[in-house]
Amino acid sequence: MAATNSSRPATKGNTTEPPRRTGARARPGTLTQDAILDGVIALIEREGVNAMSMRRLGDELGVDATAFYRHFRDKDDLILAAFDRVTGELALEIRALDAAAGWRERLQNLAMGSWRLAERYPAIFSLCFARITGGPAEREIVEFMLSTLAATGLPADRVVLHYRAFGDTTLSLCGAAATVAALDPALREKDANAWSRIYGVLPRAEYPAARAHAAELNAVADQEIYERTVEALLDGIQAAVTGL
Repeated sequence: MAATNSSRPATKGNTTEPPRRTGARARPGTLTQDAILDGVIALIEREGVNAMSMRRLGDELGVDATAFYRHFRDKDDLILAAFDRVTGELALEIRALDAAAGWRERLQNLAMGSWRLAERYPAIFSLCFARITGGPAEREIVEFMLSTLAATGLPADRVVLHYRAFGDTTLSLCGAAATVAALDPALREKDANAWSRIYGVLPRAEYPAARAHAAELNAVADQEIYERTVEALLDGIQAAVTGL
Protein backbone atom coordinates (compact mmCIF):
# COMPACT_ATOMS: atom_id res chain seq x y z
CA MET A 1 0.00 0.00 0.00
CA ALA A 2 1.28 3.47 -0.79
CA ALA A 3 1.37 5.57 2.33
CA THR A 4 3.70 8.02 4.01
CA ASN A 5 5.15 5.13 5.98
CA SER A 6 4.71 1.40 5.58
CA SER A 7 3.29 1.10 9.10
CA ARG A 8 0.10 2.93 8.29
CA PRO A 9 -3.01 0.78 8.48
CA ALA A 10 -3.44 -1.23 5.31
CA THR A 11 -6.42 -0.98 3.01
CA LYS A 12 -8.92 -3.77 2.78
CA GLY A 13 -8.20 -4.71 -0.79
CA ASN A 14 -7.15 -8.20 0.22
CA THR A 15 -10.34 -8.89 2.17
CA THR A 16 -12.56 -11.59 0.72
CA GLU A 17 -15.69 -9.85 -0.50
CA PRO A 18 -19.09 -11.36 0.22
CA PRO A 19 -20.99 -12.29 -2.94
CA ARG A 20 -23.33 -9.63 -4.28
CA ARG A 21 -26.97 -10.72 -4.15
CA THR A 22 -28.81 -10.47 -7.42
CA GLY A 23 -32.10 -12.49 -7.62
CA ALA A 24 -35.10 -12.36 -5.37
CA ARG A 25 -35.02 -10.03 -2.42
CA ALA A 26 -34.82 -11.49 1.06
CA ARG A 27 -37.89 -11.50 3.26
CA PRO A 28 -37.56 -8.68 5.88
CA GLY A 29 -38.35 -11.07 8.71
CA THR A 30 -35.24 -13.12 7.90
CA LEU A 31 -32.88 -10.14 8.18
CA THR A 32 -31.02 -10.15 11.49
CA GLN A 33 -29.10 -7.32 13.15
CA ASP A 34 -25.89 -9.31 12.78
CA ALA A 35 -26.43 -9.70 9.03
CA ILE A 36 -27.11 -5.98 8.68
CA LEU A 37 -24.00 -4.99 10.60
CA ASP A 38 -21.85 -7.43 8.65
CA GLY A 39 -23.21 -5.89 5.47
CA VAL A 40 -22.47 -2.33 6.60
CA ILE A 41 -18.89 -3.18 7.55
CA ALA A 42 -18.24 -5.06 4.30
CA LEU A 43 -19.74 -2.28 2.18
CA ILE A 44 -17.83 0.55 3.86
CA GLU A 45 -14.50 -1.27 3.85
CA ARG A 46 -14.86 -2.38 0.24
CA GLU A 47 -16.26 0.79 -1.34
CA GLY A 48 -15.43 3.58 1.11
CA VAL A 49 -17.38 5.72 3.54
CA ASN A 50 -19.25 7.61 0.82
CA ALA A 51 -20.78 4.39 -0.53
CA MET A 52 -22.92 3.85 2.53
CA SER A 53 -26.60 4.61 2.15
CA MET A 54 -29.68 2.73 3.23
CA ARG A 55 -30.65 2.12 -0.39
CA ARG A 56 -27.17 0.92 -1.32
CA LEU A 57 -27.12 -1.40 1.71
CA GLY A 58 -30.55 -2.70 0.73
CA ASP A 59 -29.22 -3.59 -2.69
CA GLU A 60 -26.26 -5.30 -1.04
CA LEU A 61 -28.42 -7.45 1.23
CA GLY A 62 -31.34 -7.97 -1.12
CA VAL A 63 -33.99 -6.16 0.94
CA ASP A 64 -35.90 -2.93 0.76
CA ALA A 65 -34.12 -0.08 2.58
CA THR A 66 -37.08 0.38 4.91
CA ALA A 67 -36.34 -3.04 6.45
CA PHE A 68 -33.39 -1.59 8.37
CA TYR A 69 -35.62 0.75 10.36
CA ARG A 70 -37.08 -2.26 12.15
CA HIS A 71 -33.68 -2.67 13.80
CA PHE A 72 -32.09 0.81 13.82
CA ARG A 73 -33.51 4.28 14.27
CA ASP A 74 -31.56 5.85 11.40
CA LYS A 75 -28.42 5.60 9.30
CA ASP A 76 -26.24 7.15 12.01
CA ASP A 77 -27.35 4.64 14.62
CA LEU A 78 -26.67 1.85 12.15
CA ILE A 79 -23.12 3.03 11.42
CA LEU A 80 -22.33 3.51 15.12
CA ALA A 81 -23.63 0.01 15.86
CA ALA A 82 -21.41 -1.36 13.06
CA PHE A 83 -18.37 0.36 14.54
CA ASP A 84 -19.20 -1.04 17.97
CA ARG A 85 -19.39 -4.49 16.40
CA VAL A 86 -15.88 -3.96 14.99
CA THR A 87 -14.73 -2.68 18.39
CA GLY A 88 -15.93 -5.97 19.84
CA GLU A 89 -12.78 -7.55 18.42
CA LEU A 90 -10.71 -5.27 20.66
CA ALA A 91 -12.94 -6.10 23.63
CA LEU A 92 -12.22 -9.79 23.04
CA GLU A 93 -8.48 -9.10 23.03
CA ILE A 94 -8.47 -7.30 26.36
CA ARG A 95 -10.80 -9.89 27.87
CA ALA A 96 -8.16 -12.50 27.11
CA LEU A 97 -5.40 -10.64 28.97
CA ASP A 98 -3.78 -12.30 31.96
CA ALA A 99 -5.70 -11.23 35.05
CA ALA A 100 -2.38 -10.81 36.85
CA ALA A 101 -1.05 -8.28 34.34
CA GLY A 102 -0.16 -4.87 35.76
CA TRP A 103 -1.89 -1.66 34.80
CA ARG A 104 0.85 -0.60 32.39
CA GLU A 105 0.80 -3.87 30.46
CA ARG A 106 -2.98 -3.80 30.29
CA LEU A 107 -3.13 -0.30 28.87
CA GLN A 108 -0.25 -0.97 26.47
CA ASN A 109 -2.07 -4.02 25.14
CA LEU A 110 -5.21 -1.96 24.69
CA ALA A 111 -3.29 0.71 22.77
CA MET A 112 -1.64 -1.75 20.40
CA GLY A 113 -4.94 -3.57 19.93
CA SER A 114 -6.49 -0.26 18.86
CA TRP A 115 -3.76 0.20 16.27
CA ARG A 116 -4.36 -3.27 14.87
CA LEU A 117 -8.11 -2.62 14.75
CA ALA A 118 -7.51 0.52 12.69
CA GLU A 119 -5.32 -1.53 10.35
CA ARG A 120 -8.07 -4.12 9.83
CA TYR A 121 -10.94 -1.65 9.37
CA PRO A 122 -9.49 1.69 8.21
CA ALA A 123 -12.62 3.01 6.51
CA ILE A 124 -15.13 2.55 9.32
CA PHE A 125 -12.48 3.42 11.93
CA SER A 126 -11.80 6.73 10.19
CA LEU A 127 -15.53 7.42 10.08
CA CYS A 128 -16.30 6.70 13.74
CA PHE A 129 -13.17 6.94 15.91
CA ALA A 130 -14.20 10.31 17.37
CA ARG A 131 -17.77 9.23 18.05
CA ILE A 132 -19.39 7.68 21.13
CA THR A 133 -21.29 4.53 20.23
CA GLY A 134 -22.60 3.68 23.69
CA GLY A 135 -22.61 0.06 22.57
CA PRO A 136 -21.64 -3.01 24.59
CA ALA A 137 -18.07 -3.20 23.24
CA GLU A 138 -17.39 0.44 23.97
CA ARG A 139 -18.87 0.12 27.45
CA GLU A 140 -16.63 -2.87 28.17
CA ILE A 141 -13.52 -0.99 27.07
CA VAL A 142 -14.43 2.11 29.08
CA GLU A 143 -14.94 -0.08 32.17
CA PHE A 144 -11.63 -1.82 31.49
CA MET A 145 -9.72 1.46 31.30
CA LEU A 146 -11.34 3.08 34.31
CA SER A 147 -10.98 0.02 36.53
CA THR A 148 -7.36 -0.44 35.43
CA LEU A 149 -6.49 3.15 36.31
CA ALA A 150 -8.51 3.11 39.54
CA ALA A 151 -6.49 0.09 40.70
CA THR A 152 -3.36 2.29 40.72
CA GLY A 153 -4.73 4.20 43.71
CA LEU A 154 -5.07 7.49 41.85
CA PRO A 155 -7.93 9.74 43.04
CA ALA A 156 -11.08 9.75 40.93
CA ASP A 157 -10.38 13.07 39.19
CA ARG A 158 -6.87 11.90 38.15
CA VAL A 159 -8.26 8.55 37.01
CA VAL A 160 -10.68 10.31 34.67
CA LEU A 161 -8.04 12.78 33.45
CA HIS A 162 -5.59 10.03 32.54
CA TYR A 163 -8.38 7.91 31.06
CA ARG A 164 -9.41 10.74 28.73
CA ALA A 165 -5.84 11.71 27.85
CA PHE A 166 -4.86 8.13 27.07
CA GLY A 167 -8.05 7.19 25.25
CA ASP A 168 -8.43 10.38 23.24
CA THR A 169 -4.78 10.47 22.17
CA THR A 170 -4.56 6.84 21.08
CA LEU A 171 -7.88 7.00 19.25
CA SER A 172 -6.84 10.20 17.50
CA LEU A 173 -3.55 8.79 16.24
CA CYS A 174 -5.16 5.54 15.14
CA GLY A 175 -7.94 7.50 13.47
CA ALA A 176 -5.52 9.79 11.63
CA ALA A 177 -3.59 6.83 10.23
CA ALA A 178 -6.82 5.03 9.31
CA THR A 179 -8.11 8.13 7.54
CA VAL A 180 -5.09 8.19 5.23
CA ALA A 181 -5.23 4.42 4.71
CA ALA A 182 -8.88 4.72 3.64
CA LEU A 183 -8.11 7.29 0.93
CA ASP A 184 -8.12 6.47 -2.75
CA PRO A 185 -4.76 5.05 -3.89
CA ALA A 186 -3.75 8.21 -5.78
CA LEU A 187 -4.30 10.36 -2.70
CA ARG A 188 -2.39 7.93 -0.50
CA GLU A 189 0.49 8.09 -2.97
CA LYS A 190 0.38 11.88 -2.85
CA ASP A 191 0.66 11.81 0.95
CA ALA A 192 3.38 9.17 0.81
CA ASN A 193 5.66 11.47 -1.14
CA ALA A 194 4.81 14.71 0.64
CA TRP A 195 7.81 14.92 2.96
CA SER A 196 10.33 14.43 0.18
CA ARG A 197 8.29 16.13 -2.56
CA ILE A 198 7.56 19.30 -0.56
CA TYR A 199 9.76 19.58 2.53
CA GLY A 200 12.80 17.95 0.98
CA VAL A 201 13.12 20.71 -1.62
CA LEU A 202 12.25 23.82 0.42
CA PRO A 203 14.75 26.69 0.12
CA ARG A 204 17.48 25.89 2.61
CA ALA A 205 18.07 29.54 3.52
CA GLU A 206 14.41 30.06 4.39
CA TYR A 207 13.70 26.66 6.01
CA PRO A 208 17.03 25.42 7.39
CA ALA A 209 15.54 23.15 10.08
CA ALA A 210 13.09 21.47 7.67
CA ARG A 211 15.83 20.84 5.11
CA ALA A 212 18.24 19.57 7.77
CA HIS A 213 15.69 17.00 8.96
CA ALA A 214 14.02 16.16 5.64
CA ALA A 215 15.41 12.62 5.43
CA GLU A 216 14.42 11.82 9.01
CA LEU A 217 10.93 13.28 8.50
CA ASN A 218 10.46 11.00 5.53
CA ALA A 219 11.86 7.93 7.31
CA VAL A 220 10.06 7.97 10.66
CA ALA A 221 7.27 5.39 10.78
CA ASP A 222 3.73 6.10 11.95
CA GLN A 223 3.70 3.06 14.22
CA GLU A 224 6.99 4.20 15.77
CA ILE A 225 5.44 7.59 16.51
CA TYR A 226 2.38 5.89 17.96
CA GLU A 227 4.38 3.57 20.20
CA ARG A 228 6.52 6.48 21.45
CA THR A 229 3.40 8.47 22.26
CA VAL A 230 1.85 5.54 24.13
CA GLU A 231 5.03 5.15 26.19
CA ALA A 232 4.99 8.87 27.03
CA LEU A 233 1.38 8.63 28.19
CA LEU A 234 2.17 5.59 30.32
CA ASP A 235 5.21 7.35 31.78
CA GLY A 236 2.96 10.25 32.75
CA ILE A 237 0.59 7.90 34.55
CA GLN A 238 3.57 6.20 36.23
CA ALA A 239 4.84 9.55 37.48
CA ALA A 240 1.42 10.37 38.93
CA VAL A 241 1.22 6.98 40.66
CA THR A 242 4.76 7.30 42.04
CA GLY A 243 3.92 10.73 43.41
CA LEU A 244 1.03 9.46 45.54
